[in-house]
Formats: sequence, C-alpha cells, structure tokens
Amino acid sequence: MQGRIYSYLDTQLSRHGGPNFEQLPINRPRVPIHNNNRDGNAQNYIPLNTAAYTPNTLNNGSPQQANQTTGDGFFTAPGRSVTGNLVRALSSTFSDVWSQPRLFYNSLIPVEQQFLINAIRFETSHITSEVVKQNVIIQLNRVSNDIARRVASVIGVAAPSPDPTYYNNNRTAFVSIFNNPLPTIATLNVGILATTSSAGSMAQAAALAEAFAKDGTNPIVVGETLASGVKQTYSAADATGFDGVIVTSGAETLFKNGTSSTLFPANRPLQILLDAYRWGKPVGALDTASPTVFNIADIKTTPGVFSGKSSNIAGFVTAFEGGLTQFRFIDRFPVGS
Repeated sequence: MQGRIYSYLDTQLSRHGGPNFEQLPINRPRVPIHNNNRDGNAQNYIPLNTAAYTPNTLNNGSPQQANQTTGDGFFTAPGRSVTGNLVRALSSTFSDVWSQPRLFYNSLIPVEQQFLINAIRFETSHITSEVVKQNVIIQLNRVSNDIARRVASVIGVAAPSPDPTYYNNNRTAFVSIFNNPLPTIATLNVGILATTSSAGSMAQAAALAEAFAKDGTNPIVVGETLASGVKQTYSAADATGFDGVIVTSGAETLFKNGTSSTLFPANRPLQILLDAYRWGKPVGALDTASPTVFNIADIKTTPGVFSGKSSNIAGFVTAFEGGLTQFRFIDRFPVGS
C-alpha cells in the first residue's frame, strides 16, 4: 500500500492532465485545503498570491515555508542518526497476510459478510481450472473457514477443514457501512417520481423538493419529459442514482399493468422503485400512490417503507429523512450460512 501511494498520484496527474484533480467535486475534501498547485488543466480557482513558491519577493514573502510553528502544525522531521549495516530483508510480518483480511471480515455484520461472499462467488465462478479453484479455497480458508466453505459450496470444491493458524476474533470499529447511522444526510439524492400529466403530482413533487433541499439533500424530480420542475426524465433515471425514492400522488398511473409509453422503457418507473427497495433503500409514496404502487411492486409495509399525506408533507419528510440516516434496511437482504 505504501508503494502504491506513488502510483495513485502519478495516475491522477496523468488522468487529469495536471495537479488540480482535488478540485473535481467527487475528489473535493469537505474541509478547506491549501496547497501550492497552480495552472494546468481544470484549474477552477483564482489564486490571489502571485507566486506559489517560497521564498519569494513578489507576494510579501507568502506563502511561508510550513514547519511546526508555521503552517498550522506542519510536521518537521527531527534529527536522526542511523548505525549498522544496510541489508535487504523482509519483516517477519510479511509471512502473515491473512490476519488483516480476517480482521476486516470479523468487523462486518452478517449481511455485509454475505455481500462479500456473494462477490467472491461471482468472481470465482468464472474460473475453469480445478487447480486454481482449489488454490483459491486454500487461501480463503487461511482467512476464514466460514468464507471458504460458503464459496466452495458454489464452485464445486470440497469444503475444507479449518486452517486456524492465523484465525483471530479481532474487530475494528466503523468498518461496517450498515451498522452505523450516517452522521449527515447532506448531499444524498432523493428521487421524486412524478408525472407531468398531473398538475397535482407536479405540485406535490415541488413541495417535497423544497422540503428536502432545506436539509441539504439533493431532491431530483423525475418525469416523462423535461417540463418545468423536472430535473431528470424516466428514460435517463435509474435506482442507482438515488439514495431513496418517493412516488407522488398521481404518478401511480405510470405503474399500472398495461401502461406503456414511448417516453421511457417499459416499466421503468416500477423498476426504479423496486430496485431501490431491493437494495435496501428507503422508499415512500403519498396519498393515492400509497398503497397502490406498493401493491403493484409487492412491497410489504416494513421498516424503511413510508406512506404519507400531502396534508402533512413536513412530517413525511422528517420520517423519510430518518430512513436516509439509517441508509440501508438490512432485513430485505437474505443471509445464508
């Protein structure tokens, strides 16, 4: 990992044609950053200092060289002395490459462990060599007999006996994504499914969007066309783009059996709602859309499924934001052994 740090910087420089990759929204830190990067592609800032180097005489001596007293506590290496022979050797820790993956696995909740095992099953099911399959199981078994058995059962390899040399029960906090509520829902995307054929649906979508935006989320109103108030069309929308999905009153007409349109692929509104539910995301519907769309999608009234009234938009939004904070409702995911 230490060696790859150099590769990551080189890749970013090559990919973006300059040092300003941290200005991209997806890369941008949430805290202020200050560096001497200048010019090159994708420079979006307007630097106020005329010289980005130090020392200089063109900008009243700024920027100053950072150290332990200047530059907000920048680390200055102390003086060191080294004696002895320089040798090429590996630390004994390199003989154990299984304890840390086990620590990671132990730190996941059962649903996340199932996701991991499913991913390994998917990748290893493409292996055609019986020798390679067996070698994969040998390595997995040194991490966890549980993983090895559950993968072996799918790829046609005999379940191995435990190889406990490097087994441990260690865990670490905050590795699990689903086991902790989100500290903020700011920037999460809320898909609001509406229909441009209903003024009531569009008005309800606008009210929802206004309420969600106040708390820093990103409401995205979806409609058949880019009419006023619509941010995305159904033909361009997918559940992967939303952290939660809500169906407005009137939009249930897009879900009914036999409904077809040239404005989006068949059953796209239903697909968005159903995929969001299957992926554990909060889903909701208002007024006449509930329970109609839930019945069509065969979505049960379980945690993370919200019904509301247009007469109480504020209460519905508050409840739905609680679902966004939980992030995923894991009771929807099957767990095996």
